[in-house]
Amino acid sequence: MKLRKFAAAVTAAALSLSLAIPALADGSADARLTRVTLAVKGTLGIGDEYTGFYGEPDETALGTRWSLTWESEEEELNITATDEGKILSLNRWGNGGKVEPVMAGDRGGLTFPAMTRAEAEERAEAFLDKVLSDNEKVTFSDEGEESLSATEYSFQGAVELNGLPSPMTLFVRVRLSDGEVTRFWRGDTSDYAGAPGAAETSTTAEAARELLKSTLSLRLEYALEQDGEGETEKRAVLRYLPDSTDEFYVDAATGELVNLTQLRAELRQQHTSAGGDRNMANASLKAEAADSEAGPTLTETELEGVAKLEGVLDKEALDKKIRAWEELGLSKYTLGSASYTVDRDTGEVTARVSYARNGEEGIYRRYVTLNAKTGELLSMYGSNPFRAVLSQEDSREYNALLTAGKAQAKGEAFLEKLWPGQFTRTERYNEVDEQARSADQRFTFAQKVNGYFFPANSLSVQVDATDGSIMGFSRGFDEEVSFDSAEGLISEQAAIEAWCASFPVELGYLEVPVALDMTKEFELLRNAGYSYYNALKPGYVLGDRETWYTGVDAKTGELVRSETAEPRRMAYDDLEGHWAAGILNELARYSVGWWGGKAEPDKALTQLDYVRLLASANGYAFYPEDGDVEILYDYAVRGGLLTREERDEDKILTRAEVIRMLLNSEGYGAVAQLPGIFRCDYTDAGEIPETDLGYAALAQGLGIVEGDAQGRYAPQRPAARSEAAVVLWKYMKR
Repeated sequence: MKLRKFAAAVTAAALSLSLAIPALADGSADARLTRVTLAVKGTLGIGDEYTGFYGEPDETALGTRWSLTWESEEEELNITATDEGKILSLNRWGNGGKVEPVMAGDRGGLTFPAMTRAEAEERAEAFLDKVLSDNEKVTFSDEGEESLSATEYSFQGAVELNGLPSPMTLFVRVRLSDGEVTRFWRGDTSDYAGAPGAAETSTTAEAARELLKSTLSLRLEYALEQDGEGETEKRAVLRYLPDSTDEFYVDAATGELVNLTQLRAELRQQHTSAGGDRNMANASLKAEAADSEAGPTLTETELEGVAKLEGVLDKEALDKKIRAWEELGLSKYTLGSASYTVDRDTGEVTARVSYARNGEEGIYRRYVTLNAKTGELLSMYGSNPFRAVLSQEDSREYNALLTAGKAQAKGEAFLEKLWPGQFTRTERYNEVDEQARSADQRFTFAQKVNGYFFPANSLSVQVDATDGSIMGFSRGFDEEVSFDSAEGLISEQAAIEAWCASFPVELGYLEVPVALDMTKEFELLRNAGYSYYNALKPGYVLGDRETWYTGVDAKTGELVRSETAEPRRMAYDDLEGHWAAGILNELARYSVGWWGGKAEPDKALTQLDYVRLLASANGYAFYPEDGDVEILYDYAVRGGLLTREERDEDKILTRAEVIRMLLNSEGYGAVAQLPGIFRCDYTDAGEIPETDLGYAALAQGLGIVEGDAQGRYAPQRPAARSEAAVVLWKYMKR
């Protein structure tokens, strides 16, 4: 279970590691560099093979970071370490750092990577054993997939500190050709000011759960039911859905509930100075005209396409339709372009018309979408140039803006005029301070049924508060939705109990902003102009769940699961005790084989079976339900497996045909067909047709066919699916 991460972007500047200090302290620079270099070499076992070296200190308000670089003709190695020699990052480049080298052996054709993901993970863990402190532990996150094209594998995880999860993360990349770690970085306690809090707690997880539960809030709304796959009826049911709230944690030392969002805001307000004005340059406006040219004679298909635009209004006619709506405030705007779109399914044609006007602050823009034949308004959005922040205290302009209440009235009047039948079934959905003022105001009106909102059906409007004009609107309304009754509902408290119970309560280290005190420990940070810093403190949070839930069913009280597609992985359930099980399963780890859960190892191999197998080895994923074998055979013809005339999906392939198709696809065909130069040692070599002798000899030389129990090549014997897979596996292992 991973600890939920708390964002700390607000305090990132305060923790920057680039705050320069004028002079080096605590010993000469060369003596300190010697100490750090020896420590790093001892940790990683760096030898004497490098011909160049330099180290650079970065003195920061949080301590010293050293950048150490070793160079040779073959390689460049850069390591970042603390003053104590603790390694924080590593980058290894080939060719003197100019480009990274090829990281896996290039043997040509189909082949397995030089190392499996599990073997690479062992190398990554061995590296961590060297660089982690005794009180640190890392468990890599979800296992990635094997890949035939992989030249490196990457691993990520979170650092446990003193046995507790922490916000510190870690990354390791391993080169498969030799198992070297080529990149590493980690978060560290040296990124934080002050010592981490002790891994102790004065409270319990259950007590923390009760406090955290008090911060949860659910709203009761209609939501579309996702059950009943394939059903045509759209049905909305009542659910308790989580509201967005502040971030909270329970301090492990005090047992108190802490509002992290509020704490960050207070400290930011103390620290942040007023920002300067931004200026936007004016730009000239150019009206665009569309030229039409007569074309040559059209085909029937082209005439059908042309007919879709029959009755479409031109730009000027659309402009008249739009300007008839005085609420849009376009009298001072210049008409720009008009672009048309034809819906491929319905044939409906829409137009998007642009407008702009110059102001002292910059360009004001409006974009209106409407039915290109009827002129019916469909949507609009707009943008105004940036203006300096207005405040109540010092700006008459601020007081000239419409209040949210008055802007809402303008928006309501417009929506009622534009979409009267739907607007009367809605109510304002977003919370609004009716006395608040801002340059523009946005309102959403959602359908209400049985006293509860259904936000999937909604209308929105944006009002320019400087003049009361409408600068944006949109509609999303499905009239075919049926609504469940509002009877037999559980209480909000019961829903919160169920919702809270779905979370694990986790004790771990958290990034917590702390105001700087006057002790000498924080003198450098204060001198650099900071008033707060990030610290690591143990606390309780509601952690991540293994399943993602969207809410609570308002009638049953059951959690509503979010249906997310699991990544598809090739696996078989019919291989127990089979002689080729190990090989088939190894291929499946790389998604080489057959999708659908069945290997059917002893079934006779058809041509289509084999094309699927070889295609999968080349990175193609063709699922049985796709049914489009044309794409498969296009691949087979392009890849040289067979000619288009040889296509015969249900044909049972012989052992000779299996070898021939594989070697042809790998470029051996021309050589295999050279006459009179091949011999092989199969006991039935004299019975192998001349056209197959070259393939048989190459198969023996490559070690992919050793012969059956009697040493026979048996070219005409039907091949089983398992035999084809083993031949491919041997070729890839050669």
